[in-house]
Amino acid sequence: MRKILPAALLGSLPLLAIACGGEPVGPGKVTITETTTSTSTTSTTTSTIPVPGTSKFIFSPISPIVGQTVFFDATESTVAPPRRIVNYDWSFGDGDTGDGPKPSHAFAAPGLYLISLIIEDDAGGSARSTQPIQVR
Repeated sequence: MRKILPAALLGSLPLLAIACGGEPVGPGKVTITETTTSTSTTSTTTSTIPVPGTSKFIFSPISPIVGQTVFFDATESTVAPPRRIVNYDWSFGDGDTGDGPKPSHAFAAPGLYLISLIIEDDAGGSARSTQPIQVR
């Protein structure tokens, strides 16, 4: 729990200091209590830090040749319940993009490309993952 305590008064504006009972350790509820001595009031605000999503994908074939269709699958990506994934944004590293959980793409030239996937959930959270692919 963090408490915001007045450290000093500057004119009529209090300066605040933060007292910590330890560092936050990830997602969960955070309670902030603000106490002001000038008005003798206490207010409590509770905020929830959402569990981050996980962006994951696989592709096949692993080492494609130029012009061969590569199939991508991001169905193992996850977000915390009850949220759901509402958007899959793909970048294939060659200027082309895709969407959806299972796009496909053919590369026009040999080379090493960096595939990027960003998932977005219905609460506005997002997660990103990248993997290289070598096209022969």
